[in-house]
Amino acid sequence: MLRAHAGIYLSACGQSLQPHLPISRIGSPIHWYQEERKTALIARELSRYNIDIAAISETHLNESGELREELGGYTYYWIGKPSGEKAVSGVGFAIRNQIAKSLVEVPKGINHRVMTLRLQISSSKHMHLVSAYAPTLKASDEDKIKFYQDLRHVLERVPPQDKIMLLGDFNARVGTDYDAWEGVLGRHGVGNCNTNGLDLLTLCMEFGLCLTNTFFRMQDKYKTTWMHPRSKHWHLIDYVIVRKKDLKDVLITRAMRGAQGWTDHRLIRSKLKLSYKPPRRAAHKTPARLAFTRLVHSKELQQALDTDFGAKVVDINCSSVNDGWSSLASNLHGSATRVIGKPERKHQDWFDNSDTEIRKLVEDYRKSLNNRSNNNDRQAVHRQLKAKVRQLKDKWWTDKANELQHFADTNQTGKFFEGLQTVFGPRSKRTAPIFSQDKSCRLTEQKDILARWAEHFNEVLNPIAQTTDMSYIDALECLPTSENLAHPPTFQEFHLATKRLKNAKAPGNDSLPSEVFKYGGPNIKNKLFELIKKIWQSEVVPQDWKDASICKLYKGKGEISDCGSYRGISLLCTAGKNSSSRTSSTMSMTSQTISRPSSSYKMKSSSTITPTASFSSHPSQPACRFHGHRDHQLAAEMREPGHTLEQTDCSDLAVHFGQP
Repeated sequence: MLRAHAGIYLSACGQSLQPHLPISRIGSPIHWYQEERKTALIARELSRYNIDIAAISETHLNESGELREELGGYTYYWIGKPSGEKAVSGVGFAIRNQIAKSLVEVPKGINHRVMTLRLQISSSKHMHLVSAYAPTLKASDEDKIKFYQDLRHVLERVPPQDKIMLLGDFNARVGTDYDAWEGVLGRHGVGNCNTNGLDLLTLCMEFGLCLTNTFFRMQDKYKTTWMHPRSKHWHLIDYVIVRKKDLKDVLITRAMRGAQGWTDHRLIRSKLKLSYKPPRRAAHKTPARLAFTRLVHSKELQQALDTDFGAKVVDINCSSVNDGWSSLASNLHGSATRVIGKPERKHQDWFDNSDTEIRKLVEDYRKSLNNRSNNNDRQAVHRQLKAKVRQLKDKWWTDKANELQHFADTNQTGKFFEGLQTVFGPRSKRTAPIFSQDKSCRLTEQKDILARWAEHFNEVLNPIAQTTDMSYIDALECLPTSENLAHPPTFQEFHLATKRLKNAKAPGNDSLPSEVFKYGGPNIKNKLFELIKKIWQSEVVPQDWKDASICKLYKGKGEISDCGSYRGISLLCTAGKNSSSRTSSTMSMTSQTISRPSSSYKMKSSSTITPTASFSSHPSQPACRFHGHRDHQLAAEMREPGHTLEQTDCSDLAVHFGQP
């Protein structure tokens, strides 16, 4: 079950914003993959109440992670107990996707009961949001002491000029004695105070905090958040807490009784008046990903894309090859945007596909509650709603099973496995702040995280050169130079290299995959061939062909906060791959005419190792690396594994085997 306790409503328009910030809080256990898809339901309720950031309690998930609800419009971050332990408690945040993309720092999990988020509200001021879930009244004193100690450590690190917003299920009743707790407790409290309430009030008095729930005059039904299962009495145990000096910014804090979260806690929304200034960032240079896979089976799209691109004036003969490639890439992507469009959502599931029907069912359920005052009648209507939702789920699964069976019967393996991916819904990612190089601390700021990843991959891809004994190269007999390798590429070679490009491969920074060149038509191919000829003549390669985007993939083992538990994949420019493929093919044909060299070198027929960076025109690969090709090519046998070759050694090796 999921409880909503506090969520922040942040509008975003203009440079300086002055919105009302309704902060809502979520409680009760949340099971992300329950049959009702609680994350999607909660996302719709948060969107209905116009909440941008919500604190979550009792996630019942292990470790830390992230889940994005595309249709619902929220991203969930959580932290729980370590893997292997029972998944109890757990806290997190639900953040609107637009805000989550602009965060300077990701939420930081302290432990399974405390999680923090620092939100920049001006150039020199931040708001520190804390999602907390306190032990229950029956918990041991050790657990309670540890919780408040952790909370104190978090609050002590907040600068005095920054704002604090403490949200969560504190399992505490604070009572109505506002004279004894002046400034901390308002005149409109509820019920009596218990021991957990004394701990919370003491903490607030120590750090100059106040409980906003008790400062607004309203009926108790708009203040209480949880009903005791035996006594049936309503209590206030979920709070929105701020500094005393920031109480003037709070417009109202109240319980939203109409929020449907399938939980025993009510949604608490707090409206604040404050200025929110999102950080300014440079424009993103990577163009949007488009649905280029549609070109493979659509002749109409291929013709339309080629015609639209042919109508553009693309100046290849610019002063530099960089300008020529930029003109070609930008015009080609612009034509593809108009003709092809963006892809559909990749992860579809039964809940998102039934969104319209579910919204109508929930709305009908809310209306029916107005006519039923008896609690048993309300529970009966609730059960009917859940039964109807399950019927929608069963129908979706039946249709999906029939669709997958059709793909399997007709041998459409690609669509079959793509359909399998859709049945799991949105995927959760295991996330955690990464360690610094000496593992002395965890990094949370984006700039520090990026710097650490750059440092890590620089060590992996550019290690300190290990000297390899290459003196035996001097003893080798030089082979005659193969002059045909110096000939400029022909259109036939270019066409064959284009056909060899594989489909469904991630593109580089230009967002132009192989499909756009393979199926784009003569206008696109002719322009690219002209550019490659100019590159060959000028002996200058565009910078975009040299650059690569490195994507990190978790290996599935090891500490997720350790950079060494990830491997990197370089995404290269597809046009550069075309040029490199032509050179590699020419070398392969040349090597077949060379007789077997001395014992230090040998011919291999498959998976050979060739110093591609030295011989090919593709300069984006490191010169000291060796890459395998399933061709007949020459292979240098390293004396010891793991050694690398310097660029000069690669050049000497190439000259000995007839490379011009």
